[in-house]
Amino acid sequence: MGSILLLLALGTVCYLFWLQRKQDERAIVVARQLCQQQQLQLLDCGRSGHSFRKINGRLRFITQYQVDFSGDGESRYQAELLLSGMRLAAFNLPAYRIN
Repeated sequence: MGSILLLLALGTVCYLFWLQRKQDERAIVVARQLCQQQQLQLLDCGRSGHSFRKINGRLRFITQYQVDFSGDGESRYQAELLLSGMRLAAFNLPAYRIN
């Protein structure tokens, strides 16, 4: 009985790790698309944390990503990308200098 629970726990951890990697890859694709739409250069995209937030009146589990970009090729700015599952919840873009 104990070995079955151990295998179940190990399988759950592996599944959650795989799911997080899939979401990280989705965040990079979304960040690249959003930067192209705004004519920005994507420099970096990395996960910065998890939280619960209200979106459209519903409490959601959100994964936060920090997106580094440049508008002029010299400066570096940080935006915040929020994903709820595999869907874009928000993209908070700060003011930046353009070329």
